[in-house]
Amino acid sequence: MSVLINFLEEDAFPIALADFISICGFKQESEKHKRMLETGMGVRERGLGKIEAKALVAEYGPEAVRESAVAVDGIEFRCDSLYQMDRGKIRKALLYIVTAGECGCESEDIMDRLYADFWGTAYVDAAYELLRQKARSIYIEKEEAGLELSDAFGPGYYGMPTEEIKNFFSVLDGNSIGVKCLPSCVMVPIKSCAGILFVVEKGAKLPESSCLHCVGNRSGCQLCGRFEKRSLEPEI
Repeated sequence: MSVLINFLEEDAFPIALADFISICGFKQESEKHKRMLETGMGVRERGLGKIEAKALVAEYGPEAVRESAVAVDGIEFRCDSLYQMDRGKIRKALLYIVTAGECGCESEDIMDRLYADFWGTAYVDAAYELLRQKARSIYIEKEEAGLELSDAFGPGYYGMPTEEIKNFFSVLDGNSIGVKCLPSCVMVPIKSCAGILFVVEKGAKLPESSCLHCVGNRSGCQLCGRFEKRSLEPEI
């Protein structure tokens, strides 16, 4: 069973603003950047009605986590880097789809359109961060001590192939938050993302940080060049 979460814009805005400034590379001491930020804020105000930060989340137990996949409802989410984790210390697997809505801009000005795109990225990042905060409040802070939340495992990260995106829409009803997956595995609205968060025991082994941007391959992690090459020389 999935849960739909609507995030308040007033909660998302502070996170989105900091992200927007970071994306644009604005410096507080620059008068030029202050003027550019004012322009960007105007773009946000005009498109604010299109920003709808939402999340759809489904919770599964540790039995869903296999050596290199998460299997739910007869569907497998292949993620090779899972073999690095201590599955005995996984408590929950949280599947999610997050969106910031259309985040469009009707202006003909190229900079306005660029700012609108940046705001869309900032708001979907904010929605994801609010989802993490919600997960922490439910699983980490209130239920019991000794647990922590993993990074996001999703298409294009930690060895999960990008085509796995379609499986999220087989398990979760993306239409309920206005998101669909095209045959090309592109989500619409574009400012959307999907993935899996794991609630694990503190100190549990997690994949190497170098695996974060791995998009996965059919050969698996064992043949990955990121890992330290062991000497072929026989031990004496």
